[in-house]
Amino acid sequence: MSIDALIARMTAQLDELRQAGDGRAAFHATYLRTTRAVADALRAGAFLDADWVERWDVAFARLYLDALDADRRGNPVPRPWAVAFAAAAGSRSLPALQHVLLGMNAHINYDLPQALLAVISDDEFGDPSVLARREADHRKIDEVLAVRVRAEDDELRELGERSWQDTVLQPLNRAATRRFLRESRTKVWLNAAMLSRSRRAGQPAYAVRLAQLEELSAARVADLVRPGPVLLRLATRGFGVLLDDAAEQAGRDARPAAAPPPAPGGPAAARPETAGGAAARLAAVRAAAARLTAGRLTAVRQPGSRPASPLRSFDPVLVGRLECALWMAYYRRRWPQFLVLSVRVVQAAFRMSWTRTLHGAWLVLRANQLWAPADNDPDGARRCMRRFYALLRLSHGEPANPARAARLEVEWWRVHRAHQRGELDGDVSPLVSALSRLYAEVYGRPQSELRAAALHRARAMDVSDEWVGQGCDPASPLVREERALLVRSYAELLAAVHA
Repeated sequence: MSIDALIARMTAQLDELRQAGDGRAAFHATYLRTTRAVADALRAGAFLDADWVERWDVAFARLYLDALDADRRGNPVPRPWAVAFAAAAGSRSLPALQHVLLGMNAHINYDLPQALLAVISDDEFGDPSVLARREADHRKIDEVLAVRVRAEDDELRELGERSWQDTVLQPLNRAATRRFLRESRTKVWLNAAMLSRSRRAGQPAYAVRLAQLEELSAARVADLVRPGPVLLRLATRGFGVLLDDAAEQAGRDARPAAAPPPAPGGPAAARPETAGGAAARLAAVRAAAARLTAGRLTAVRQPGSRPASPLRSFDPVLVGRLECALWMAYYRRRWPQFLVLSVRVVQAAFRMSWTRTLHGAWLVLRANQLWAPADNDPDGARRCMRRFYALLRLSHGEPANPARAARLEVEWWRVHRAHQRGELDGDVSPLVSALSRLYAEVYGRPQSELRAAALHRARAMDVSDEWVGQGCDPASPLVREERALLVRSYAELLAAVHA
């Protein structure tokens, strides 16, 4: 099939979807317009290998079109498409933008790696010169689609479904969409290489990897069905999915995100970033991510069952990365930056509604401002954190006692400050115990199960304190070390509390 024949098929299907009032028309129309843009780029000679790009684009589109036709006939479809199509057929009306994002996630995360395998042989995956040309054309597609972002945003606005939040956040939405396209396609390339290696090992190995990709992609689409500002949720939590070995490769560049703390603490502790330590850290992240994925997939497999608590379904890599950035902003007294990071941290770690997220981030900022000076206001900090934990209880039913959680939160701040000043003779155990007590209160788990997470976070504070002592240089290698420890801390916490 040529790309012109593909466009004709998609045009006919769009007419049918619109006549039927089918919610999938929003994504289909967007996809048709971008396919026409790719056809124009092909005719303009924008690619190194136009024949290959056309074959690739057609193979990619047919995966979606075949799933669409199968679903309209009532036949089974891959799980990511089943979730996206079910949302379009559901009783709750979703904005057109959300339908577009559901379709994009299913198609890019699940279909695109398979399309690449359809037009790149395993031998070509092992040929650096061929692969370089394919990657160059792969990136060129990103440029073609990025140019379409503003036009597609205007198309969606014409549908008249914009809320006031959409209007206010329009520039951020456009930036997030461009980042989504760029980052998700980068992960797609890693996944395609992983699938190629599995295919080389034989059909059973390939089937296992493809099933894993299907599950991960379905979980990501299911997460986007929830109400709320989807693009901001994607921007907070990251884009795309990664197969296990691809995640390990990408983990070398990974950074973390977090929950709402202030200062860290004390003299430099152990630096577990030897080769063995790095392998252990990656293993911890991957194990926690596997548990996280399994929990999210419960909602996909059993739509009527109770989903895992949002308090126990955070992304440890994201929450480590953001907490590291948050601590840096705190010690440099960059309060506007701290507020923005607090919004991202609260959303990533606690997944409250957008209104409560903004309110909670403001309370975290105020608590830290009241605590930061030498002549500080611990009572004021506790009041702010009590209101924060009350918001959390309103959203998720826990912690059971917001006032006690707030006291424990500010108590570990106090213990850290004493540790930071050398008042505890370099003994990190009081800080680990203070953190463990807070985790136990918030997550309702025994302290003994939470000490590993607390220990790695305490070590991250030691590294942060050393960074502060050296002048708070953002380019310092200590920042990377701090991130790695925070990622491991939140991976350990996720493994302990996920249910």
